[in-house]
Amino acid sequence: MNIERLKDFGVGLGFVGLQIVMFRHLKIWDMQPDLVLIYLVWLITVRDRTSCIFIAAALGLVQDALLDLWGLNMFAKTLMTFAVYNFIPKSKEVRLLLGQIFLTVFIVALFHNIIFLGLSVSVESYSAELLFWRQWVGNAVYTTFVACFIQLFRTK
Repeated sequence: MNIERLKDFGVGLGFVGLQIVMFRHLKIWDMQPDLVLIYLVWLITVRDRTSCIFIAAALGLVQDALLDLWGLNMFAKTLMTFAVYNFIPKSKEVRLLLGQIFLTVFIVALFHNIIFLGLSVSVESYSAELLFWRQWVGNAVYTTFVACFIQLFRTK
């Protein structure tokens, strides 16, 4: 494992820590953003597919261990990374517009959440229909707004 992957994994662990310690308590109508998903979308723009898949699996496993979900985040984040890698723009010279970032993160978050909730339904973690829609669309919207907020204050 090279030093770049270790640095990316370390930063990802920081995002998992922020997710668990702070953002789990910043709920709006029981919806919470997924910082690890935002980090993985950024990572897809700067790293190769293999590195992204390994880091997504490792961060998903750590997130599952801390949230006692055991495999749901790991599978959802790994499959999401594998599936959307070719659709996310990777140009380093051009800075994307806020609307493009909003749409990209929103679609990726919807895709991730439908994988996660599809697995959850099979193990009956989220069985209420209202909770399903709140988790699917609500978490995607909240994650998207947090990503856009980060993009607004990001330095080049």
